[in-house]
Amino acid sequence: MAAPLNINRLHCFSFLLWQFALFYCCQQIFPIFYNYTPQRECVDGSSNGTKILCELSTEQQCQLLKNCSNVTVEDPPFHSMVEEFDLYCDRAYDATLAATIQFLGVLFGTVTYGHLGDHFGRRPTSFFGIFVGIIAGISTGFAPSWQVFAVMRFICGTSVACILVVFYTYIVELIRPEQRVFMRSFFNWGYARVVFTVVCMLCDHWRSASIATALLASPTLLAIAFLLPETPKWYISKGRFADAKRAAARLKYLSGNEDEGSTGEIHIAHPGKAYTIKDLLANSTIATRTLILCSLWFATSLSAFGSDLNSGNLLGDFYVNQIASAAVTAFAKIFVFLLDTYWTSFDRRKLHQFPQVRPTAISEVFHDNKNCLNSFNFSQVLVIICYSAIMCLQIFVPDSSCDGKSARDWSIIIINIIGVSFIELTWDACYLIAVESFPTHIRTIGMGTCSLAARIGALIAPQMAYLSIFYQPAPYIVVVVIGIMALIISLVSLPDTKGVDLATIGEERTEEKQEPRREEKKEEFHLR
Repeated sequence: MAAPLNINRLHCFSFLLWQFALFYCCQQIFPIFYNYTPQRECVDGSSNGTKILCELSTEQQCQLLKNCSNVTVEDPPFHSMVEEFDLYCDRAYDATLAATIQFLGVLFGTVTYGHLGDHFGRRPTSFFGIFVGIIAGISTGFAPSWQVFAVMRFICGTSVACILVVFYTYIVELIRPEQRVFMRSFFNWGYARVVFTVVCMLCDHWRSASIATALLASPTLLAIAFLLPETPKWYISKGRFADAKRAAARLKYLSGNEDEGSTGEIHIAHPGKAYTIKDLLANSTIATRTLILCSLWFATSLSAFGSDLNSGNLLGDFYVNQIASAAVTAFAKIFVFLLDTYWTSFDRRKLHQFPQVRPTAISEVFHDNKNCLNSFNFSQVLVIICYSAIMCLQIFVPDSSCDGKSARDWSIIIINIIGVSFIELTWDACYLIAVESFPTHIRTIGMGTCSLAARIGALIAPQMAYLSIFYQPAPYIVVVVIGIMALIISLVSLPDTKGVDLATIGEERTEEKQEPRREEKKEEFHLR
């Protein structure tokens, strides 16, 4: 497998660093743990016990417990912030607010780090963002109140954004085009989520878990500080060719490959210019792609985080649910790599649409690749099927027991795991198409803008989970509606960028404005 992918030791090292960075990105699902609400029971004789409580709505439970003189709390699988700061009933939204503030931090970090990464470079920006994130994560474990906790989570959120926008671009510029799908398939969010869940399970408390999960990113920080150089592509985009040669020499040493660091032909528009988000509107092609990608990132983020954060409300074993969901996601991403490698017509559009089609459409694709988009247009959406099924089970099938082991409960858990895994696959298409659609000089700004749209969706996600307090199927209704919108946009407008050379992106669009070439230059630059 290594031969066709041209993998050397630098690439292996880059893959591992990305995986460790993803461990920290799982801070985004930490609300599942620190907002876990343990079951409470009235034992003063005024009620008939836990079974009655679990058959009541959350509001009814709160009213019953409010009039109880002796309330006990079950031994929870994870000791959460909700338990320690007594964020029940009337104060329940404070826990949701803490999660929302965390996602607000990701939104803020997306806006700032995207520009910093293009202006100061991938390496220093990544180092600063991850360093601040580790310090903030450790500090979270010592928070004296939920308000201080929320402030620290805001800072953690900004560092997550730095990883998703700047550090991802950093790694992608260090590896080869044919390795991008491989990296996202074998070094992925699913594995990171399994490790994150196991760490939380071993720590058993939100304070110790906050510290331990923050330290998971330490290897990445050390590698940036002492081993990796800035990317030659960034230096060249700034016209700093001497620095680019030195960086390429360092990469050649790390890889053991004489050809490592060659960038081929690269087009540099307006050397020395400070680029901003306005440059994404410089021509119709980039502007249209930006709009399409932003809408897909928003839809995917809202669906993914909404369903993830609501998973803590499902019955069954808490840790088994989380680990199973993560494991299925991890192996599903490996399946995508096999498709991308051995099915030559499996492009980025199919990667986004494939998780959303019904099984019968798959056979149609294999029989007629040229007309595959027509079959997708008339297919049912797998995500919609999954969450529609959960919605119907919750509305029309009564719960026969409160132990989380009924056929209804197991069906909901299994279907939810399948749905989450397919939602997660669309993230690969979102990231790959975005990084392969923007020229080098505005790549992190473009990634930052797409991530900004995703963070807006993530901001709404905690509110989605909170809606289940009032109406249990509400989160799944939102996922179904958003899924339909995303599929339509994907079928109609999503571009394919498979195998594109990052150094040449944008050259095909230079003829649009027909401007004089006096402010542009084109370098045939081989760093050997």
